[in-house]
This record gives sequence, C-alpha cells and structure tokens, in this order.
Amino acid sequence: MRDEEQLFKKKPRKKNRFAKFVLVLIVFIIIISFVFYSIENPSFIKNINNRFKSFYAPSEENADKSNETAAVWGQGTDIVTEDAIEFTETAGQGTVAEEQGAHQDTIQTLWQKILEFFKRGLAKDNNNFPSSLEIKIYFASLGQDEKFSYEKRTIIAGSPNIAVENAVKELLKGPHKSFNFPVIPPGTKLKGVEIYENLAKIDLSQEFLENSLESGVLDEYVIYTIVNTITQIPDVEGVIFLIEGKRIRIYGSVDLSIPAIKDEDYINEDDPVEMYSEDLAPSQTEEEG
Repeated sequence: MRDEEQLFKKKPRKKNRFAKFVLVLIVFIIIISFVFYSIENPSFIKNINNRFKSFYAPSEENADKSNETAAVWGQGTDIVTEDAIEFTETAGQGTVAEEQGAHQDTIQTLWQKILEFFKRGLAKDNNNFPSSLEIKIYFASLGQDEKFSYEKRTIIAGSPNIAVENAVKELLKGPHKSFNFPVIPPGTKLKGVEIYENLAKIDLSQEFLENSLESGVLDEYVIYTIVNTITQIPDVEGVIFLIEGKRIRIYGSVDLSIPAIKDEDYINEDDPVEMYSEDLAPSQTEEEG
C-alpha cells in the first residue's frame, strides 16, 4: 500500500513541473519580445513611464475642469444636456478605439521587426554565392572581324562585388595568348567596385580617358570587352562607368547615359585557338606555294 501511495503522490509533482516549464517559457518569450522592441524603439520605456505618471498624477487641465464643474454644480445650474452626454460617450468610444488600434499596430510592428531580424540572419546563412568562378575574359583578336576572342580564367569570388573586382583586374592584366590584344587604355587602374540592384559600378582612373585612342570602333571594343566580361557574373546585368568617382555618360562614340548591357554581336562562342589557326591556314598555304 505504501508503494501505491508514493506513486500517486509523485504524479502531481510531474504535472506541476511541466506547468512551471510552460510558464517559464512564456515569460521568456515575453521578455525577449520586450527586449527586441526596446532596442528598436528607445523611447518605448520613457513612454510607459510617462503613462504611469499621468495615470497617478492628474494633469492641470483635468484639475481645472473639475474645479469648474464643482463651481457650476455649486451654483445649482444644470448645464448638462442630452447632446453633451451623447458627445461625451462618442468621444470616449473614439478614444478607446484609437488606443486599441494603436496597441494592435504596436504589436504588429513588433512582430514584423522580429521576423525581419530572423530573415536577415537566414539570408546571411543562405548566401550560396560561389567562392570562385570560371569566366571568359574578352579581348580583341587578330583575324576576327568585329568579334571578341576570350581566355578562360578562374577568379576568386564569394560575392558579386569581389567577383567583379577580380574580373576587371584580369582584364587589366591583359591577354596571355599572342593572338589576343588588349584594348583598355594603358595605365588604367581600378579604383573601386560597387554593386547596386544588379548593376556593377566600376570606378576607373583618369588614364581610361586620357590614353584612349580616337577611334569609334575601338571605343566600342573598350566598353564591351569590359561589359561582356563582367555580365557573366551572377546577379550582374549591366555596368555603370565612373572616372575618379564621377559617372561618365559618354565614351568617345559610345553612349553611357544608361547602364551598358551585354552585346551578343561581339561574342563568338567558338574556341579562339581554333579560329585563330583557321585564319592563319590560308596565309601559311600561300607562303608554302
């Protein structure tokens, strides 16, 4: 009998522990929510304090109104009408509705901020941008009629900003193959890169303008070897050009008033080595003949 009594005594204790755990969890959630809201709204605690003060200490206006009312009743004058009562009741209802609406807005704003906070954290964790990329670095090529040649290179990435920066640096290094030649003006340096709404802003040094050749064809080559290279990078759809931090809206004969986008007319997907050997084959045959 003693064993059975002990078992019956232990069961309520387990229930009490579970109830305490649920209560502690609810209190913890409330505290966390209060902390988040207080961080986002520093004046929240001050407003609560002011409300408590106003509740326990009536304002001067309320005191004046109460004195005026007492004086009127002391004179025996009945100035309260049915319209005044209705107006008072309506105003009171309006005030309560406004307070309830403000309270609901506060709760919605609080939860929206909490959700946005966790979404930002998840977005950072789910950043799956590749750590490296293999892209085509475009150059002008011998024997090619208005078509760019390319050299495949692997660049360090991790983010669109880093990828664009390293792609431009590869362009400035120039080609490795003897049948490719650079068209970017010599001495040009990369000053900075910024990504904004799928657009890459590249800031180049003054040499980009000062050392450019006066040729409409080469102007387009300069711009679109850069654009066609950069737009291979994910999340980059256009390029904006800056010189020493100031945007340029025209480069020779090329209109840059709007972001420059990829131009398929300059792209040839054939292997540049094969194309170059085919171009040289007729001349070599003639020399042998």
